[in-house]
Formats: sequence, structure tokens, C-alpha cells
Amino acid sequence: MLNGYYFILFAALGYATLPILNKVGYQLNMTMDILLTLRFFIASVILFVILTVAKKHNPSQIKKQLPGLIVQGLLFFGCSYCYTAAVKYLSASITSILLHAYPAMVVIIMALFFSEKIDTKKIASLLLSFLGCLMVINIFNDHFQLNWKGIAFALGSALLYAFYNINGQYLTAKLDPIAISAYVMLVCSIATAIVYPPTSLVTAGLGVSSWLVGLGTAVVCTVVPTIFYLKGISVLGASKSAIVSTIEPALTILLAGVILGEILTITQLLGGFLIIAGIVILQINKQSVNYSYSIDTP
Repeated sequence: MLNGYYFILFAALGYATLPILNKVGYQLNMTMDILLTLRFFIASVILFVILTVAKKHNPSQIKKQLPGLIVQGLLFFGCSYCYTAAVKYLSASITSILLHAYPAMVVIIMALFFSEKIDTKKIASLLLSFLGCLMVINIFNDHFQLNWKGIAFALGSALLYAFYNINGQYLTAKLDPIAISAYVMLVCSIATAIVYPPTSLVTAGLGVSSWLVGLGTAVVCTVVPTIFYLKGISVLGASKSAIVSTIEPALTILLAGVILGEILTITQLLGGFLIIAGIVILQINKQSVNYSYSIDTP
């Protein structure tokens, strides 16, 4: 079982690296379209190779679930777009922490649209997450300055990620998770090419460092953690894996401090802790929806 914890921790480390690499990409004058194009295209190619080698490709099942896969891909594209944009305006640490408000959003969506009851533990989780978000954006600071654009992108990413997780509950019951990830990345690649014609890759004149950032977001932050997370779930189970993976924002804060020199206040750190505590409460109170099911991160 100890190996299961290692798998989840390494997966969380990979996911935690994404906002760091995006931030580094911006420092290298990479634009958002290039960051998204490189990540989605490289990741989709690698995942389809894995899917083919592992013989987990089932065309007939894919055809049946194609509308759901397209919706899932578009949700993930929107989520990733907002997440990558948020990193441009906020610190990597704050962006990562605000994303993890999505389980609380799942609770609200399930209650409003699917008539799922909200019990005492869910109310506690919602209150912790709400208070945590206020603390993370530093609203209680006397010198409070709010970057509305960055906050809107970060919370927009969390909202789309909530819908992504809800739709994913249905898909994972029908398809292999690797197959879902491969097609999600393919849809994202197509969506990115439509929104941002890939001619920019030719004219951008990217250096080696920029290509390494793109490769890192695809391999280190997408493909590898996806495989590790699936391995961890096979050992620990989905609920326990989700609880262990809540270490991701803490790892992002640590990496951002070491690599980017970002420093959060005590209040912001406590806010992040409250959001994580809210997620753990939801997982302990396991219901029909696994509020942290996803094997992909924006």
C-alpha cells in the first residue's frame, strides 16, 4: 500500500509543477496560445501511443460516448485556458489554491441541478472553502488590492473543472481513464488550433528553453501524473487517493517559493489550509459523487 501513496504523491508533484512552468513560460515571453498548443498536442500524441500499445482503444465504445468526450474536452479546454490565463495575473501559488475550490462548487451544482442533498459536513466544507478563498485573495488585509481579472480566471477555471468532474463521473463508468484523457487532449488540441491558428509556432522562433517548457507541461504535468494517479487509485482506491492528492497546492507553494521566489502571507497559507480541509471533509463523507475524481489537471 505504501507504493500507492508514492504514486499519488508523485502525481501531485507533477500536477503542482504546471503553474510553475506556465509562469516560467511567460517569463520566456511565450504566449498563452503557444503554451496550450504545445501541451495539448504533445500530450495527445503520447497518450494515444500509450493507448495503442496497451490495447485499451475500443473504437465502438468511443463512438457511443463521442458526444460526452467532446463536451469533456471542451470543458477541459475552457478550464485550462482560464487556469493558464490566471497564472499570468496571479502568483502560481494563489492560482493553484483557488482552483481547489472546485469540490465546493461541485456540491453547489449537484444541489442546484441534480437535487443532491446538502448535509452538515457539506455545509462545513462550503464554509471552509468560502472563507479560505477570501483569505487566499487577501481580502482581510488592510492594504488589500484585488486583481479582478486574475481572480475571475482562477475561479472560472475552478467552475469549469467542477463541471468537468461531474461529466467525468459518467464517462469513467463507460471508458478507460487513459482513453478519456487521450481524447480530451485531442479535443483540446483541435479547440486550441481553432481559437489560435498554429502558424504562431512557426513564426514564434521558440528557443530550446521554450520547447522544454512545452515538453514539461505535456509530459511532467500531464502524461506522467495521469499514469501515476491511475496506479495510485488501483492500490489505494479513489477516495483515499483524492485525500492524499490534496497535498498538491502545498507542493505548488513550495515549488513557487524555491523556483519563483513567491512568498505567501500567513493568512493566505491558512486560507489554503481551510480549502484543503474542506476537500478532505467531502472525501471522508463519501457520497455518490467523487468530488475529486479527475486524473487531469488544468
